[in-house]
Amino acid sequence: MEVIKSVFRPDFTWPQPMKPTISKTTPALPSRPGKLRQRVWGLLHTCLSHFSKWYTRWYGVYSEPHVYQLPFGLILKWSDRTSEEEAVAMQMARAAGMPVPMVLSYGWHPGCSYNRFWSILMTRLPGFTLANSSDPLDVEVEEPWLSELRDCIDSMRQWTSPYDASICSPMGTSIRSSRVPDHIMGPFPTEAELHDFLLSPASGHGFDSTQEYIDALAQANEIRKMPHRITFTHGDFKAHNIMVGDDNQLTGILDWESGGWMPEYWEYTTALRFGRRSWWGEVVTWLGGDKYSQQLTCDIALNSLTVDSYIAF
Repeated sequence: MEVIKSVFRPDFTWPQPMKPTISKTTPALPSRPGKLRQRVWGLLHTCLSHFSKWYTRWYGVYSEPHVYQLPFGLILKWSDRTSEEEAVAMQMARAAGMPVPMVLSYGWHPGCSYNRFWSILMTRLPGFTLANSSDPLDVEVEEPWLSELRDCIDSMRQWTSPYDASICSPMGTSIRSSRVPDHIMGPFPTEAELHDFLLSPASGHGFDSTQEYIDALAQANEIRKMPHRITFTHGDFKAHNIMVGDDNQLTGILDWESGGWMPEYWEYTTALRFGRRSWWGEVVTWLGGDKYSQQLTCDIALNSLTVDSYIAF
């Protein structure tokens, strides 16, 4: 009876231990339900979102905005950032052996207000999310999750894109990023077109002099001289998207909404633009970010040129 009761509680989870070896071969794209089926799932998810409000009040637990807690170890994510592309990225990562929530269904909500067009029903994972700090990184203290996370990232970067040199989502469509206006970009057939887009809103009004602006623009353009592989990228590599259990094992990699095919440096420089000397900055550097110091310098210059174009969104 106690076991039956436990599955109704909001702390019930479905562990997804990572496999001993993460696949270095690109997982196949999962089959996608048709629009009618997506719409049906959307209607069911709408009902579940209403049920979640009663459910969380009953148990007296806090539910994050746009993340609906449900019984049976389930959660429903429904926000203006949720997309079919995110669901596909999660399915690919899980198929490769990473500790990622299982996607049970994703629903389509045409005409929904606040651009909340997609919702994803998935399993809840155990553990706690990491938090950044100003403490120095002690690798031995953090193990084994740190090495397990590196195995996931390194394996994922060995995947081969089915879209050649294109910058795109797992489905070959546009890709989400908090770094650009409207948070959507591409797809781009080449890396050069990505850089053209990123630099298009460059502005000099945030600089003290015209020369500072010219120097920053020149520095940002230096990245065009560096050839890069296109690798599968999480795209939002932050501490709060990593889950660790009480035994210090890696238990979850969350929020794949920015996942897709990007230049190899993107995973690291996106995470290191701010807080490079923080604990998480040291983690990202240890995971491989130290290989991209030149690209990071270019990325920081790019950010200084374009931050006004997306910061208000």
